[in-house]
Amino acid sequence: MLREAAIAPRELAPVVEVDPEHAEDFDPMIRARSAEVADVDGESPVHRMLNDYSRFWRQRRFRSLMDDGYDGIRIVSEGDSWFQYPIIRDDIIDHLSSRYAIYSLGRAGDTLDTIIAEQDDEIFPALKDHEPHFFLISGGGNDMVGNGQLAELVGDYASGREPADYAHTAAFDDFIDRLVGQYRDLFRRITGQYPEIEIVFHGYDAPIPGEDDRHLGAPLRSRGITDPALQVAVMQAIMRRYNNALAALAAEFDRVHHVDCMGSLRAPHWGDPMHPSSDGALRPAARINRRILDLSRARRLPLHRRPG
Repeated sequence: MLREAAIAPRELAPVVEVDPEHAEDFDPMIRARSAEVADVDGESPVHRMLNDYSRFWRQRRFRSLMDDGYDGIRIVSEGDSWFQYPIIRDDIIDHLSSRYAIYSLGRAGDTLDTIIAEQDDEIFPALKDHEPHFFLISGGGNDMVGNGQLAELVGDYASGREPADYAHTAAFDDFIDRLVGQYRDLFRRITGQYPEIEIVFHGYDAPIPGEDDRHLGAPLRSRGITDPALQVAVMQAIMRRYNNALAALAAEFDRVHHVDCMGSLRAPHWGDPMHPSSDGALRPAARINRRILDLSRARRLPLHRRPG
């Protein structure tokens, strides 16, 4: 089914599952259900194939819409698993795709470093070929928490220390400066070459540390931050600082727009400590959609046509 690309990704869901050891990663590893699929072995490239398949399916759908005469809003999207969570869950781009034609470059597990490194191979050819009205990007989460990175960014526990203080360290200052600088360089290049494109990006909601999760709870505990309520408050402070930095960056440009997704998700809306559930993803998607609608109306872009 993967090689033939004959059916929609959602129809593959019954025969795949998230590998429990990687369920909470920003790069969720997907494997075949051995009871449902023959000849499954530990070396099977199912995860990579599913990620690529989801991406290919979206791109093929975009081209089909163009071939059918679609004349509504065109979007190129790039990002991590908030924009491309293969097969198992509906993500933000899945929800937005019911309204717009979206050429997706997203890949679960992508860091902003990776996205920037591949911009000449992916982003700029897509912008040239598809002439989108909008460019959407989601990045920075993997850079922040991958490989235990969070432990290097936060401060050590101290009695009476405010949650925001843990997000104000020299290491976190450098981290924020680096990511903002990468975004700034990318946005300058896009707006210089394509001044009519509206760029929309976000800085996530605050993920909820779990007792056993290795990317949030474990790094915080390694710095002595063991109280669950304090862990939640520290993550909120971290993500608020990240969102504030992105909002300040957006203010430097006329056509770059930060969408604040903080507070969009409550506990029932998370599928795991790092990702919204399928229904939960509707909530940040709705905020992004409102910004798209506002900008489209202001510029009198063609809102009347939706994907079939």
